[in-house]
Amino acid sequence: MRPTDFLLCVAHCDDAELWAGGTIAKLAKAGKNVVAAIAHHDDLRRNEVVSSAKILGYEIRFREKDASLFDWIENCFSELRPEVLATHPAGDPHFEHDEVSHMVTKVLTKSTQRKNYPKRWYWFDTYYSTDSQGHSVLIDISDYFERKISALECHQSQSPGDLIKMARAMNALNGMRIRTQYAEAFYTFPLLGRVPRLRELP
Repeated sequence: MRPTDFLLCVAHCDDAELWAGGTIAKLAKAGKNVVAAIAHHDDLRRNEVVSSAKILGYEIRFREKDASLFDWIENCFSELRPEVLATHPAGDPHFEHDEVSHMVTKVLTKSTQRKNYPKRWYWFDTYYSTDSQGHSVLIDISDYFERKISALECHQSQSPGDLIKMARAMNALNGMRIRTQYAEAFYTFPLLGRVPRLRELP
């Protein structure tokens, strides 16, 4: 299996759509292999994300019920060998986002393959924030924003109207930073003193 172009390690079934849905759709259309690894889920939310993943064009990896978070993330890295990784920022207001972020960093720190993959690693935005630590990569998603909205609408158990309102606000503000309609932001973060090169994804 070829290396994964873009791996998203997320806490919940709507996180990939909310924080990176436009970027996922853009990369998938370009023929890139995109995978979202989802830590917390139930039957209802799995069905919702299966529908939204089809709209955006990404593959899903669910954490097994009895797997430790560390072991599961480590296995994802080993099997998928991601070129680029994105996850929640450290200190995210949602405790399960922060938990996943912390564990991703722990796995990366302990990995014997960290010089090989991922080659670059980023944090998502957080709630209504465009001021994260690190330098930002801003991805123009104007042509893919409506597809992102359609994917968010699949998550009916999560008040999609609120998610869509948040996405419009964040993505419009990020779009203004690069003089486009909508954009998603990703932020570099240090790993054992190393900071990835700043460039387009992946």
